[in-house]
Order: sequence, then structure tokens, then C-alpha cells
Amino acid sequence: MSLMNGQALFANALSGLQSTYSILAKNSSNSSGITIEDLTNPSTTVLQQLGGNMTFAQFLSSNFAAIDKDGDGTISSDDMSNLTSKLAQNGLSYQELCQLCSSGMANSEMLSNVLTYFNQIDTNKDGRVTNAEIQAFSLKADEEKLKTEYQSFKPSSMSVFYGDSESDSEPSSLIDNLYPQNNS
Repeated sequence: MSLMNGQALFANALSGLQSTYSILAKNSSNSSGITIEDLTNPSTTVLQQLGGNMTFAQFLSSNFAAIDKDGDGTISSDDMSNLTSKLAQNGLSYQELCQLCSSGMANSEMLSNVLTYFNQIDTNKDGRVTNAEIQAFSLKADEEKLKTEYQSFKPSSMSVFYGDSESDSEPSSLIDNLYPQNNS
């Protein structure tokens, strides 16, 4: 396993949310943000601009009440900013990783590894993984792999090469220097 860096996963999730919000807000009839109606009944124009990918809109819809902090029925740009800051700082849950990182440009091998080892990566057991936790897990996994590989290199498995002492006039070891042989 090479060093995993969760930045790509987080960047994909956060930029996908921001981009989706921007498209929805631009096409919303509500000037202060997006409503649940904007999310559940997007216009054809919105669907085209999203490329038919409703993953991020579905996330916003299913978490609408939690994102709309003031309860005014609108997700404002401040609400979105708070959401993305919170996700970047606190990390992503298993479900959020599945939903937000499975589409788009996320590295599928990295996502698969993070999902497979989620419980081991989540060292503080808060149900979320951060980029720092992903990197720490990766470093530890690489260290363990190297330890395992290098355990096979024991002194008993190393070859010892001897030269022909007759043709070698140079001392080749500390012992040769301390106890020179007189070949005269």
C-alpha cells in the first residue's frame, strides 16, 4: 500500500457539494439560497448542468434540516460554507464517503482502501475519518509492510564472499590489518 492521502477524497466531496449548490442557487427562484423544492424537483436546465449526476443534490436533500441551521427553509451560502468547513475539519463518516466520494474524480482504489479499513483509520472512534487519520494509517501500514519484508533478511540468509588471499595483497578487514600475514 503506498501512502494514501485523503486530500483528493475530501476535495472531490467538498467541490462537488459547492458546485452543485452553485448550480442550484443560480437556477433557484429563491434569491437567498436553495429550497427543498429546488433539490427534489430540479429543472431540466439544472439536470443538464449537473450532467445528470444528482449525488450531491441528494446528499443536500437528505441532510437539508441539519444544513439549514436557522430553519428558514433555505440553504444559504453561509449554511454551505459552514457545512464544507465542518466536513473538512471533522472528517467524513462511512456513509458520507460512500455517497460523496463514489462519484466524480475520486480515486476508486483509495476510496476502496479507506472504506475497507475505516474502523482502523478512525483512531479517535468518532465515526469519521480525517485526512490526517488517513495519512497516519497509511504511514503505519507502510512501516509494517517494510518490517515484514526486511525480517526475511537475517544474517543467516546473507551470502559471504571470500576472495583469493594469494592474489589479494590489500588488507580487506580489520583483522587483516591487525594481524598481517607474512607471505615471505
